[in-house]
Amino acid sequence: MSDNEEEIEEKSESEGSDYSPNKKKKKKLKDKKEKKTKRKKKDEEEDDNEDGGLKEPKSSAQLMEEWGLDDVDYVFSEEDYHTLTNYKAFSQFLRPLIAKKNPKIPMSKMMTVLGAKWREFSANNPFKGSSAAAAAAAVAAAVETVTVTPPLAASPQPSALPTVIRKAKTKEGKGPGVRKKIKGSKDGKKKGKGKKMAGLKFRFGGIPSKRKKGSSVSVGPRVRGGAAGKRREQASPSSLGCHSPRRAPLPGAIEEGDGYETDHQDYCEVCQQGGEIILCDTCPRAYHLVCLDPELEKAPEGKWSCPHCEKEGIQWEPKEEEEEEEEGGEEEEDDHMEFCRVCKDGGELLCCDTCPSSYHLHCLNPPLPEIPNGEWLCPRCTCPPLKGKVQRILHWAWKEPPAAPLPPVLPAPDAELALPPPKVLEGIPEREFFVKWAGLSYWHCSWVKELQLELYHTVMYRNYQRKNDMDEPPAFDYGSGDEDSQREKRKNKDPQYAKMEERFYRYGIKPEWMMIHRILNHSFDKKGDIHYLIKWKDLPYDQCTWEIDEIDIPYYENLKHLYWNHRLMRDALGRSGRTGSWFSRLRVVSPSCQPTVKFDKQPWYIDATGGTLHPYQLEGLNWLRFSWAQGTDTILADEMGLGKTVQTIVFLYSLYKEGHSKGPYLVSAPLSTIINWEREFEMWAPDFYVVTYTGDKESRSVIRENEFSFEDNAIRSGKKVFRMKKEAQIKFHVLLTSYELITIDQAVLGSIEWACLVVDEAHRLKNNQSKFFRVLNSYKIDYKLLLTGTPLQNNLEELFHLLNFLTPERFNNLEGFLEEFADISKEDQIKKLHDLLGPHMLRRLKADVFKNMPAKTELIVRVELSQMQKKYYKFILTRNFEALNSKGGGNQVSLLNIMMDLKKCCNHPYLFPVAAVEAPVLPNGSYDGNSLVKSSGKLMLLQKMLKKLRDGGHRVLIFSQMTKMLDLLEDFLEYEGYKYERIDGGITGGLRQEAIDRFNGTRVPASVPSSSGELPLAFPKPRADPKAQE
Repeated sequence: MSDNEEEIEEKSESEGSDYSPNKKKKKKLKDKKEKKTKRKKKDEEEDDNEDGGLKEPKSSAQLMEEWGLDDVDYVFSEEDYHTLTNYKAFSQFLRPLIAKKNPKIPMSKMMTVLGAKWREFSANNPFKGSSAAAAAAAVAAAVETVTVTPPLAASPQPSALPTVIRKAKTKEGKGPGVRKKIKGSKDGKKKGKGKKMAGLKFRFGGIPSKRKKGSSVSVGPRVRGGAAGKRREQASPSSLGCHSPRRAPLPGAIEEGDGYETDHQDYCEVCQQGGEIILCDTCPRAYHLVCLDPELEKAPEGKWSCPHCEKEGIQWEPKEEEEEEEEGGEEEEDDHMEFCRVCKDGGELLCCDTCPSSYHLHCLNPPLPEIPNGEWLCPRCTCPPLKGKVQRILHWAWKEPPAAPLPPVLPAPDAELALPPPKVLEGIPEREFFVKWAGLSYWHCSWVKELQLELYHTVMYRNYQRKNDMDEPPAFDYGSGDEDSQREKRKNKDPQYAKMEERFYRYGIKPEWMMIHRILNHSFDKKGDIHYLIKWKDLPYDQCTWEIDEIDIPYYENLKHLYWNHRLMRDALGRSGRTGSWFSRLRVVSPSCQPTVKFDKQPWYIDATGGTLHPYQLEGLNWLRFSWAQGTDTILADEMGLGKTVQTIVFLYSLYKEGHSKGPYLVSAPLSTIINWEREFEMWAPDFYVVTYTGDKESRSVIRENEFSFEDNAIRSGKKVFRMKKEAQIKFHVLLTSYELITIDQAVLGSIEWACLVVDEAHRLKNNQSKFFRVLNSYKIDYKLLLTGTPLQNNLEELFHLLNFLTPERFNNLEGFLEEFADISKEDQIKKLHDLLGPHMLRRLKADVFKNMPAKTELIVRVELSQMQKKYYKFILTRNFEALNSKGGGNQVSLLNIMMDLKKCCNHPYLFPVAAVEAPVLPNGSYDGNSLVKSSGKLMLLQKMLKKLRDGGHRVLIFSQMTKMLDLLEDFLEYEGYKYERIDGGITGGLRQEAIDRFNGTRVPASVPSSSGELPLAFPKPRADPKAQE
């Protein structure tokens, strides 16, 4: 057993979940089986006491004659007595001969005959003494206990026989298509064993009554109401409300249900009329009570025979009927499956003693050489429970076959004559699954057996089976971040990384998922041990997990110190007063530098980060600090790419480090740029405690409970959003969130007093009727800073709304503003507007800042169309719909926009459905690279350009307005062997940032962005917006 398996077993005992959907059912079934076994043993003891001894076992000839079978005429030779030395060899030799003579012999009778034959064979063996015969008798007796025939004794002298070993239960399965009979009610069986009372059964309308299987044993005569010729059935008064009316079965049909029909006549034997009649228990006759001689006033108790049967001397024999009912009940009690659970086939099956499962001996893993002795539990019943709930399946692999237990040797009176142990059969390899546990981190991922998943996570297991190849294990997933050579170099340098890759990384687990981002909270268990709530890198907050104090995780101790230091610092700040927000209660240390002082060089706390500000960024920092000191809300409108994010972060960090403001600060940005904001805060403001408030309801609930405050009851827990208490102490410095959550979670965010608000991409505030504008305007905010790189485009109304959001007390008259600047083309009005905006807006252009930046060079290369492109170009111009559209339907070319169709043709003819269907395709589904390149003049030129650019060590950006063209470019780059990254509208959030990091961090030859993404991370249409290309 591997270390992982031992670890799983240990954890399943100590930390395992009680989740077991079939636990109670198995327990009840097992108790029921034990009671049944005890009852059978008791009955057997009583039978033995009544008989007074054991009977002589029948010979094989007697058994064959009794059952109407043909005996096998075979004379054993001396060689047979030498070779057939044990029961297994003897059975394998003789069983085919018996089956050939009797092809339809039941398995139970076959086993009994074989036992008798083996007893006779051992007794007649001239080379062994009486001890061999005794051992043979013991084996034969053990075999016969498997059958349904009455138990046979091996000898009239029990003291001379060894102990009889009971074999596990077996049955002859009939296959998966057989339907089981429905059992009778248990209550009826219980009543049948109690006191026998007279019972009446009535039949109205001429339908014969049914004797219910498993119902009360009716001792009294049955009474029927009948009318000749009518067939109508109704429940009897004694069982009224218990059995619904049933149609009479068709001739020859097997009645499935809880009873069978009687064959009594529907009329009185004397008067030949129907009505309420009493039924004879020994013949089909029926009588009226008044037609009997002498006349009866009521039905007699017990079983009743009619006058005709009494005259003939026919009497009711209760013993035979009870034996039939008991035999029928025993046969009916077998609720085991009629087919093997593994191969779904019938035949000789081994039955579990605690559940209905049945198996072939050879279908078990490892296979059993013979039927085991005593009680046998199937693999499903012995399968250990999982230690918890599985969240997802990461990988599967073939593992070594399970070890086979050594079977016990049958006891023999003489040690020299002990039967040799059966050969241990080897099992087959089993699948094991590498799983992530719900509520546990990726450090606790482990291997589980296939049967465990099938039992406890059936739906997840079947879904995984449908979506994955279960013959070959999936290839290792190392992620697309590191190339093979780089990964091998790191493994050689870092042995720890090699161990982690072998144990975790190659199964699709990213290294970041096993790195601690921060510790959110702590708690103590009943033993007094401390546990920490950990947020993992690149994973949402709903994946936070509780970890013990002594787990071996890199940098765990350092992060625990940071957690406690931050907590102690916040507690010290919170104890300084008890009125107002904790920021106002804070005893403000005298600032080291006044915000109106202009920096000639960047301050020391910026030098400590290792970053360097550009001169224009330092100028922007001075302007923002001065505006904050003057109480002027501002708009930073630098052109895209000049670092508005960095200037904003450094501005907030300077206020914090110099003691002017301790926060909290609210930053609202597009969801696609929040990751970039996180990284810039980590780079330029390392002392800030930044919380990213995004994600689903579960994640946001975890953030509110653990990241907003150290106090336990600061916010009511749950997915529903509640306000924060006024006296609560704020835990974070900066809260990053999206536009949407500003509106959705207004209740909690609006209850916090914010020292500063930053809105990135502030053109979202250009409409004062939008919900985002109105909700954000209701927040308690001391200072507002808007960021936008979009030109105002001479839209005065949008400009007024931005100014109205900043200072509503000054800019509150839209009509007056528009009237004042009605003719904006005049120089005096432009100067007046600049003077008005001067205190509130700062805008710089790249051309003004980077005067030494080389000018952009644009080179247009004209390419000739390929032969295929010329053909389709002609089809479009001549409006040849038949040539452009496929006959099978699907996407059809309408030619409503001929210019767009011509653009498609110039890019690639495969953009048309007909050409795409006719194009040669590789087995993996991608287009044949040679045909793909030759079909487009642009790709033929791009093929030559990329070779030269790669030789020169360049990286390439390829823009396209069509996402389908990106699909073709992917096939082209795969064919050429280039590594690439693709960014389009479907690549969002963390995946987009990872693609950008891989492109910027490694020598990736080509990247494929499209026009369908959001600014500024995805690349727009190059011809429509040249600014985006820069």
